[in-house]
Amino acid sequence: MDITREIKELEESIDTLSIDLTESNLLHTPIRLVYFELKGYSELVIKLNREKSSCTSYEEKENLIDSYKRVYLSERKIYQRILSNLNNGNLMIHYGKSNDDYLYDVLERFININREKTLDENLMNYLKVKLKGKISEANQQLYILKNYPVEYINSLSTFIGPGSVLKYKSDLIIYKDVTIAASTSNSFSVYYNENTDEGTKNALLNIMAYFNGQPSFYFTENYDFNRKLCDLYEQFDLLDTLRLRKKNFFDSKQKEPFFLELPILKQKNNYNIVAFEASQNEMIFELYHASLKQFESLPRCVFLYRVFEYGVTHHYKPIMRPVDYKPEDALIYYVNEIMSHKFNPLYYLDSGTYINEEGTKVSRKRKAKYVNFITKLKEEAKEIQKQWKNNPYLRNKSVGKTIYVTGRNAAAHGGSGRGNARYDYSMNYKHINDVNIFLELIARFLIEKLNPQLSNMVERRKKFYIKYNNYEKIFEQEKD
Repeated sequence: MDITREIKELEESIDTLSIDLTESNLLHTPIRLVYFELKGYSELVIKLNREKSSCTSYEEKENLIDSYKRVYLSERKIYQRILSNLNNGNLMIHYGKSNDDYLYDVLERFININREKTLDENLMNYLKVKLKGKISEANQQLYILKNYPVEYINSLSTFIGPGSVLKYKSDLIIYKDVTIAASTSNSFSVYYNENTDEGTKNALLNIMAYFNGQPSFYFTENYDFNRKLCDLYEQFDLLDTLRLRKKNFFDSKQKEPFFLELPILKQKNNYNIVAFEASQNEMIFELYHASLKQFESLPRCVFLYRVFEYGVTHHYKPIMRPVDYKPEDALIYYVNEIMSHKFNPLYYLDSGTYINEEGTKVSRKRKAKYVNFITKLKEEAKEIQKQWKNNPYLRNKSVGKTIYVTGRNAAAHGGSGRGNARYDYSMNYKHINDVNIFLELIARFLIEKLNPQLSNMVERRKKFYIKYNNYEKIFEQEKD
């Protein structure tokens, strides 16, 4: 493919002084405006993608990077030229003016129209927004090609389940030489190349699990196995940690429709790019992800405690340098630390309703609201400490000792007795869950302390989550 000749011929074929939206069917005019683009450039990219797919080595794909850059540089230049002509009043838009009133009505279905302005002015204003958007898209691709060229070397390889792993479908997640992005249908996939280490691919999924507070997995070739995992993971909910704290939880027939929100990850340079710096402690994400895959309190306690043990080795001991290490002391240290630490938020939506035993949705007096799951865990942790101080068996033990006995002895080793493994749901199951609330906070605290580059990567302002979901509702209404 002679990219120099292709770009030259394309540039010469584009009229930057005139845009023709003329259609025999006036309904098609606003459609052409809404989806306006210089298709020649997307066709060039498709040709390069086909050439890349025929490459047999990393080096061959790498050699195409310059061609991609030249395509986007040319595209940006032409869009900028059209925008300049529009701003200078030198651009003509042809749309067939046989029935301006009808065209006004049709356009209002697709774009915002100001009836106080002429049709030409409305079209020009909308086209200006479209052109700036196209220039921004080209700039983003050039930014990726300069800073993360591996995105143009990677190939779609594996789907991710069970559901969405990103709040915004347009986001691109980058970690080392692996990326996650939207693919076919409503799915997300991992993209990597011949030189990618398997551990890097897994590490990115583990990092995303920490941010999302929910487990996910890469699809296997076994469709039946994928379906089973999807069914399990879609029923799993980290919010059960809070539900188990409610009085008479096991006697209740009500269903509380609380659900976690995917976090809004902060983007790079206002582009749809979320880039994670390399971590020196990838194992802690793997251990934490393993805890999210556990559906009951006891097995989850095992993995959460392992996160704590990893943190003792890589965080507590290097900082505190204890002469006579005792896990109870480390746990007390972390219980104090988690109460003042500013965590990355993880929100859930309390809809203000519940489902009664007849399956009917019942509204409460309060309105729906977003709640920070981490803040709620802190509140529960404070309440748990008060309850332990009033417990006849636990009141003489420190909080560190209580967590240690449950976390290490009962969960990991069974306490050398049958009773610890044979727990019932209404008593010690709830106690293990109480311990897990501390261990969950400690685990997320350690992840953030051992990976300070992740601090403040999540949007904290709730208005952005509300705005996002309002758009979703509008979208659903339009679909219906």
